[in-house]
Amino acid sequence: MVETLKANRRQFIAGSAAIIGTTALSGNVTAQNTPAAIARIVAVEHKDALISPTQTNDEIVPLMIEAALKAFTGAKSGAEALSKYFQPTQKIAIKINTLGSPYSAVNPITAMTLAKLLQEMGVPADNIRIFDQYQSRMRKAGYRMRRRKGEVWVTNHRGRNRKEQLYEHKGHRVRFHWANEIVWADAVLNVCVPKDHDLTGVTGSLKNMAMGVVKPTPQRYANKKNPGHYTVVPRFHKNNCDPAIPWLYSQPMIKDKVKLIVCDALRVLYHRGPQDHPRYRELYNQIMVTTDPVALDTTILDLVNRIRVNKGMKKVEDDPWFRGKARPPNYLKTAAKMGLGVGDLSRIKIEKTTLA
Repeated sequence: MVETLKANRRQFIAGSAAIIGTTALSGNVTAQNTPAAIARIVAVEHKDALISPTQTNDEIVPLMIEAALKAFTGAKSGAEALSKYFQPTQKIAIKINTLGSPYSAVNPITAMTLAKLLQEMGVPADNIRIFDQYQSRMRKAGYRMRRRKGEVWVTNHRGRNRKEQLYEHKGHRVRFHWANEIVWADAVLNVCVPKDHDLTGVTGSLKNMAMGVVKPTPQRYANKKNPGHYTVVPRFHKNNCDPAIPWLYSQPMIKDKVKLIVCDALRVLYHRGPQDHPRYRELYNQIMVTTDPVALDTTILDLVNRIRVNKGMKKVEDDPWFRGKARPPNYLKTAAKMGLGVGDLSRIKIEKTTLA
């Protein structure tokens, strides 16, 4: 059986809104990520979060994560904070992003701290999996693959769900499958990094999930430059990934499972992303927490652009460095229209705490 959605742009927004429990006009969403009048992001900063541009302070970063979770929820501990979004009986996936490895990726200490806090709230290690798409990228970012009983798994994609899905927009069709890890999970902790992106302008929480849990129908999407390697992600790149990113995120497989978002903003990649580029890394020393993916990505766009402007560069939407084309992050506007979150900076409240 193939699950499908056909739509032109206007029908797409209305249809997707219906899928996620809202109407295009009212913006009332029934899922847990209901867009509020004001979106809230907590940011915790520590000047010693990095020992050097390429080395995290593994004593300080856990303190930042704990402080951010406590500030966001009002809980007395990081474990108690997570218990407001996750249950001890759930299977929980921590979706990281390591495409920008080694140093424009989610730092291992960030993911492992969150896994430790989940265990402290009562989730068995066997029911926690840290995952991303590519094993090579994960290893390069400092992760050690681990799939042993009684331990938190650290793994790349391990295959796909059998049911074929179909994305279709204005005649562009993409057949795909959900990765086994997202199907396995009852709930997801979305852990992203703030980066420039050659197609979408910026990438953060929305793209981390949308393009990070899809698998190809192998016989259809063989990589001609790398025989034997199959990927479906480039098929979603049409029109700068708009509306593919918000459509994928709006599907129950993602939207209903993502309960909380943590942004590892110790470094910001402000140009030539999503691959790591030492020349364009800005040390930022922050951990952010929110439940609103659109608000976070809108904040990332503003952050990346402010860094660029301060360095005498054009904003991402005006900079055609990749293939001579502009990189407008239009998917953010589409996501906001679909009710996935708040895309207006004036309605995003950032509560910043400085630890040192």
